[in-house]
Amino acid sequence: FATQFWSHGWPGDRRPLVYYDPRALDLSDPDAGVLHAKVVVVDDRRVFVTSANLTSRAMDRNVEAGLLVFDRELAQSTVARFQTLIDHGMVMPLPAP
Repeated sequence: FATQFWSHGWPGDRRPLVYYDPRALDLSDPDAGVLHAKVVVVDDRRVFVTSANLTSRAMDRNVEAGLLVFDRELAQSTVARFQTLIDHGMVMPLPAP
């Protein structure tokens, strides 16, 4: 999964920290929940939340929606929420190729 993401889903050599929900890779559980929202926090000040997959197909062919908010409190609470998910093993860092 990681190799395919880095080679086809993310162009260039500069890579952000990317986390994934490992339940999404468990194809044996049809009721497994997954992280579908795409969330980007920049400098603990800006939050971008979108439904769009970050691929050229999604950006060029789909109708997606996203929201960019400049709000330090929202950014910090979003980071705290995801840190809790990381600390509990609910999301994991995507390994580098």
